[in-house]
Amino acid sequence: MTTRLAGDGRDTMVTEHSSRKYQLIDAVLATTVGGVTGAAYGGIIGMVMAPLRRAQYARDCSALGAAGFGIKSIMTEIRGKDDLTNHIVSGSGAGLALSFVKQGVKAQPAHALFTAAGFAVLTGTVYKVNETITSRNAREALYTETRAMLSKLGLQKYEKNFKKGHLTDPTLPLLTDRELQEMNIPPGARLLILDHIKRYNKMVNRK
Repeated sequence: MTTRLAGDGRDTMVTEHSSRKYQLIDAVLATTVGGVTGAAYGGIIGMVMAPLRRAQYARDCSALGAAGFGIKSIMTEIRGKDDLTNHIVSGSGAGLALSFVKQGVKAQPAHALFTAAGFAVLTGTVYKVNETITSRNAREALYTETRAMLSKLGLQKYEKNFKKGHLTDPTLPLLTDRELQEMNIPPGARLLILDHIKRYNKMVNRK
């Protein structure tokens, strides 16, 4: 019994060690990819600049990418999720890295903090905008069949009624005149919708 427990303990330690090892590898890879991507982006965008400015721009973008990707990877591994906090922290870290790369050890604390705060706000805002767009697209995907049905029947103006009542695609086969009436859809439109659903269900069952 004791030997088995000891073995279990060693297995747990090995698993934890392997997990930390892979977390470190992920962070290093993310930092490297961020740096290379940033440098490439800076080099391409900087093609319209003078050679010296182009090199400086590529260096700045490389620092931004490496710090941002690396910190975000570490935060995600530590916290187990990717959220607004991760993006704000990675953005502030990227801002600090940029300030250091541009001004070296002589960088003024005020400049470094201002740059860090600016990038934190920027990355946080971008994250929230993307989150909003993704959420909106996910909601719209729930009404794909509904939208197609209403368009075929020439009843597109009632799409908002379906959304107001949360009558998503999975609810279509369950709809009755009562639900449609509660959503303030007039009798004629209700008849067309229910007839369409009835025909569609028969066609599906026939298959």
